[in-house]
Amino acid sequence: MANIFIVEDEERIGLLIEKTVTKAGHEAVVLRDARELEARLKAQTPDLLLLDLMLRGKNGFDILTDWKRTRATARIPVIILSARSAEQDKVRGLELGAEDYVTKPFGVRELQARIQTALRRITPAARRVELGALTLYPDSREISVDGRPVDLTYKEYDLLLCLWKYAGRTVSRVQLLREVWGYAADADTSRTVDYHVAQLRAKLRDDPSHPRFVQTVRGAGYRLMTP
Repeated sequence: MANIFIVEDEERIGLLIEKTVTKAGHEAVVLRDARELEARLKAQTPDLLLLDLMLRGKNGFDILTDWKRTRATARIPVIILSARSAEQDKVRGLELGAEDYVTKPFGVRELQARIQTALRRITPAARRVELGALTLYPDSREISVDGRPVDLTYKEYDLLLCLWKYAGRTVSRVQLLREVWGYAADADTSRTVDYHVAQLRAKLRDDPSHPRFVQTVRGAGYRLMTP
């Protein structure tokens, strides 16, 4: 499973790409422009970037140029997804360092195949995600805190992964139940979330009164704190 950033300013297309990515078993984060991408990168780096060209503000070519010039992201592959089908646009994107160039509209299976091809080229060193003292290894479903391995159950890992997906933002119990457990919330099932958060905190050695990682947002849910 890989973590994939999608930079797309059209909501309908962004949701379609997100669905395509998650159906292939990956995590997806949809961002609307360069500013949202830059903000997200302060908390998390992806395994792959899917990039539209025609964006508000900084365009896709400029984002790609900065991406390849930045040490932290230079080795992370980029696939351009664009309605611009002219040869000169494709050549420019590839010359700037894009791994692939896919024209819209595209088929779901085609995009999934191109994503898998790009991910196979990632070096092992890139197959981890860091958020402050937390390090997550997507392929092996392992995590460490300050370099110390932490043994999580399957659900605890999925819970952390869901909070990680929305790092810095509050995630409600209803949303956690839907994404991690796959069912709607009621008075009893809401306590399931609280129990698993308590177990996760204990293993992370995270004091809820002075949290380093998982913060309780009273009346709203939980938030994975960013550095």
